[in-house]
Amino acid sequence: MRRSVLIALLGLLILAASSGCSDSGPELRFDTSVPPDLEQLVATTWIRFLDAHPGRLGCIGDVTVQAAWELETRAEYRPGDATVVVRVPGTAATLSDAIVHEFAHHIEFTCQDHVELRAAFLEAQGMPESADWFEGDAWDAIPSEQYAEATVEVVLGSRSLRGQTQLSDGAVDVVRSWAADN
Repeated sequence: MRRSVLIALLGLLILAASSGCSDSGPELRFDTSVPPDLEQLVATTWIRFLDAHPGRLGCIGDVTVQAAWELETRAEYRPGDATVVVRVPGTAATLSDAIVHEFAHHIEFTCQDHVELRAAFLEAQGMPESADWFEGDAWDAIPSEQYAEATVEVVLGSRSLRGQTQLSDGAVDVVRSWAADN
């Protein structure tokens, strides 16, 4: 009996480690507005996001997710209270893209090391190093938005909402390398 309890405890520890759970890792919180199906999708997406950022786990802060039936955009990040707001309803693919995109913005505000990737990212995108990270003539010309879209590709493997944002393979590689801390 004692051996079976130890085996069960070891199994739980392995399960927790493989799911990205950690007492010292960033916490994902849910507002009461989030329905159970969205909560499950967000939690799964969060694990994939953290798994894609093994070199940055120490600087990713806690984040709260809210659902909104009316929102001008598909989702938004509110840095003042580290909240991602997601417009519902939506398909799983669309919601996952939007969630990862906003989690990428979360890192911009919680991870001081984020500035390390900017020069290399701008160069890979063919933009001048002096480009303002948060400004541009159009949404898809803003480096921060391009970075968030590159993060979607790193985490999910592709983007379901490609839109006008053009990304170089090099820019995606810069994000992947930085996330792994290579």
